[in-house]
Amino acid sequence: MRSILCLLLVLSFITGTAFAASAPEQAVRNVQHAIDTKNADRFDQLVDINRILRAGTDILLDEAAKPNSRLPPILALMLSSAKDSQALTSLRDFIAQETHAFIRYGILSGNFAGAPDQIVRPGGILASLFGNVSLGRKELRVAGPSASDGQERIFLPVELKDYGNGNIYPLLLRLQWHAPDWRIVEIVNLPDIWNQIHAEAEAQR
Repeated sequence: MRSILCLLLVLSFITGTAFAASAPEQAVRNVQHAIDTKNADRFDQLVDINRILRAGTDILLDEAAKPNSRLPPILALMLSSAKDSQALTSLRDFIAQETHAFIRYGILSGNFAGAPDQIVRPGGILASLFGNVSLGRKELRVAGPSASDGQERIFLPVELKDYGNGNIYPLLLRLQWHAPDWRIVEIVNLPDIWNQIHAEAEAQR
């Protein structure tokens, strides 16, 4: 379960350093400020968190359908209990909502800015399952120039460093203009991130 939860968190944490105003990279600066000021509502405005988390849970559903699924038994049982498309949709939304609740805890508590406040406690029904997830600071570093996809959206390569476990995750973000801000709407290379996190979890066994 640890690798699954880490995946969902990596899919949704966008932090970083200052960049030139009005550029797509400004989205990284804006989200950093939201995290540094413990403003979870502003974070949600700048990152399409629900879309990103739904995409992450879709990867889990695809994995569960494989004969040699790498999912933990508990999660595999949850997914196998969904007998129709409506039940799968409800389960996907539930997992995304619970992950979102934990992300908001990480921001409001200051953990993801590297300044934890023990007064703020985790929320959500499945909060206890996130016990092994890194609560260290997350820092996103631009790894190359942005490029347009020709449809008013921008690709931006980045590196996400997790100071809690020391690992670096190369992400390809897609951003879209939502006046007055660029908004992060997708992480394009989700399968690669899933494989990396799963490999890390296997190496620690």
